[in-house]
Amino acid sequence: MRFYLKKAAAEHCDLLFKWSNDKEVRENSFTKDAIKYDVHVKWFNDKLNSPNCDIFIFYLDNVPVGQARIDVENHEAVISYSIDNNYRGRGLSTEMIGLLEKNVDTNVNKLIGYVKFSNVISQRVFEKLGYTKELNNNYIKYSKII
Repeated sequence: MRFYLKKAAAEHCDLLFKWSNDKEVRENSFTKDAIKYDVHVKWFNDKLNSPNCDIFIFYLDNVPVGQARIDVENHEAVISYSIDNNYRGRGLSTEMIGLLEKNVDTNVNKLIGYVKFSNVISQRVFEKLGYTKELNNNYIKYSKII
């Protein structure tokens, strides 16, 4: 199996819309409401054009199976990610975030993930990759110096 990341482009807008409105993705998100298409398109274009954001599509043997986004501020990048529901349960999130760590901009020195207490799978991903765990009132903050 061959894994790789590719920067998102305009043609990925509908795919990310589908993934972002997946039931499990919405449950694990800090914003549970379904996303309207016009709102998504504006958000997607804003993110693509932002110098402080990178969106990557994760491929398994040339098939897009997930996405990872980083939003950068003050040399720190906050990670958001999801895996297509047809490919969950295969350890792909760990592979994807591991690749993401190698593809972040050189001016980023810290990666951060915010995870809900109920999202045990994402907790395992960050812990397996050696992120430091910090408990907060409503979430867990994972961080890693790179």
